[in-house]
Amino acid sequence: MIELSWAQVSARRLARHRLRPPAADAAPDAARVADVVSTICGAHAQIASAAELSIGLRVPGTTRALVRRALWTDRTLVKTRGPRGTVHLLAAADLPMWVGALTALPAPSWERSVVLLTPRQTEQVLAAIADAVAEPT
Repeated sequence: MIELSWAQVSARRLARHRLRPPAADAAPDAARVADVVSTICGAHAQIASAAELSIGLRVPGTTRALVRRALWTDRTLVKTRGPRGTVHLLAAADLPMWVGALTALPAPSWERSVVLLTPRQTEQVLAAIADAVAEPT
């Protein structure tokens, strides 16, 4: 059995998450960004700027524009539901693996409680909202 100090465990985790030392062995480009995103198993992207910041901390020289180019132009990243059912940026090359892995999990409890409305029910809800926010006469 290997014995590690807490400092050694923390240092390994920081290195594996590309936070220490940062991945600076190549100039930042869409492929490098995707490689780091793959290594960290996706960047949380519920808010786009959170993913941009997360990637920027790991790949020095990365800009918001580079992350957006990797996502929308180069398509080396994809925005989808990832780990924990939240929005993540994942490496496009890893997408088949993620889809296979995530579809093997049971549906989250919030998905099982979703109630779909019929078109008629939708109309009734919209009418009720309109009534509730209407100016008093």
